[in-house]
Amino acid sequence: MEEKSSRRPRRYLRSRITRKLILDTALDVFLSEGYTKTTIAKISKQAQVGYGTVYSHFKGKDDILNKIVDSVLDEFYNLLEVPFAPNTIKEARDTYYELVLTSFRLAEQHRPIMKVYQEALGQSESIAAHWHNVKEHFIKSSARSFAYSQEKRLAKQFDIQIGAKAYILLVDRFIWEVVNEREKNLEQITNTLIDMLFHGFFLYENQA
Repeated sequence: MEEKSSRRPRRYLRSRITRKLILDTALDVFLSEGYTKTTIAKISKQAQVGYGTVYSHFKGKDDILNKIVDSVLDEFYNLLEVPFAPNTIKEARDTYYELVLTSFRLAEQHRPIMKVYQEALGQSESIAAHWHNVKEHFIKSSARSFAYSQEKRLAKQFDIQIGAKAYILLVDRFIWEVVNEREKNLEQITNTLIDMLFHGFFLYENQA
């Protein structure tokens, strides 16, 4: 029994190491080959693992690319885990500013792989569906924040679902503008978007 229990952690550790090796190698292949030319065969060859081993960890190259982009978004996901509980307009604005600026900085920092992902969005239904789910997650989080703001009388009364969707789709649009280097002043974009959001949805007279 003790021998079996000692084997499990080692097998688990080997599995985790192999999974990370595949992800790290896939990132290199995606960056050098682009989405279209990347194949599981190229990933397995460069990682020096069996073709079947890759499939034992991932469903295919789309699954691998989605996992890589999810890891890019980890910092943003962590910010979303912080409870949204401002007591003033300024606190609310500061929180939104940090969220939006972080999203743009991540897009800038990880521009090469995000360009690969953009290529994939135009070719793969599963990639497009995954990104849609990511945006839906952000929309739900924003709707909760808007609901809290209305409850605390920091925000005007408006349809929070439509408001959250409009806000996230606008941020999403500018993320790709940053990825494609059409917008480079991240602080200026962030301030403009946040001003639009707060002058449109929030009650500035409550700031005092």
